[in-house]
Amino acid sequence: MSTTLTIRNLDEDVKRKLRIRAASHQTSMEAEAREILAQAVNEPETITPPRSSEEMRARLEAVRGIWEDRVGGRSTDDIMREPRGDD
Repeated sequence: MSTTLTIRNLDEDVKRKLRIRAASHQTSMEAEAREILAQAVNEPETITPPRSSEEMRARLEAVRGIWEDRVGGRSTDDIMREPRGDD
């Protein structure tokens, strides 16, 4: 499968550095860009810790109930009560 990606408004300095990097690897700018993109998306993502309790609450609210459709209508809170032994 072949896919075309067009990158517009690329900063001239970035373009120059890409050209130099490609030349140092004896490859084309296109091949170099493909390699850079492949490496970037295959790196494990780093999760930054929350900076405040408000940010922590916002993150928790974003995932609250995410399993409801997958576990018989139970919410994330319901599922977490089981291992804790909460009633």
